[in-house]
Amino acid sequence: MEQINKYRSPIVMGMLILFLILFAFYMLAIRPVSSDIAVQSSELSMLELERSAIENKINELKGAGDSLSADEATALAAIPSGDGSEALINDLKAIGDSSHARLKDIGFSLTDTSTASTWAGVAEASAAGLQEIKMTAIIEGGYAEIHEWLKQLNKMPRLVTVDSFAFQQPYEFPTAQNPGSILTANVAFTAYYQADTPE
Repeated sequence: MEQINKYRSPIVMGMLILFLILFAFYMLAIRPVSSDIAVQSSELSMLELERSAIENKINELKGAGDSLSADEATALAAIPSGDGSEALINDLKAIGDSSHARLKDIGFSLTDTSTASTWAGVAEASAAGLQEIKMTAIIEGGYAEIHEWLKQLNKMPRLVTVDSFAFQQPYEFPTAQNPGSILTANVAFTAYYQADTPE
């Protein structure tokens, strides 16, 4: 016991030095690593938040491209690229053949402007580059045939609007002696197309 008391001061001093060495090792080696891990984990959580915010924004922007209403999408799908006037004339001839109304004459003119955005529910930005073909047709036939011709014109897959129509001869009600007169109808209508953009 006397020996322990004799070396008590150096033992306490050695233990104190050992404690200081362990404390210095903790402060200089272990603590900075653990604080770096905490900083890195907080940075990682911030990066995850930023990534999810960017993904949400990308999905929102992708959704904005698809945000056309069903009416707008249908209207835009019915507008061909380029005027396609020859195909349109062939379609009108086919309508005349199937409705039994005679397409007597047809005229058309291309315009550089379009009024479709105001009545078709298409946004002005979506209607950029939309142009019109103004057409006039003279159709001969009975009332039922001309009615069928107009009905089929409205059912065309291409966007076509009837601007006006008028009969040149008044309609006579059919009787046993006169089953119906041949009518001549002047029809003005507009077909729409997307102008080809120069490359």
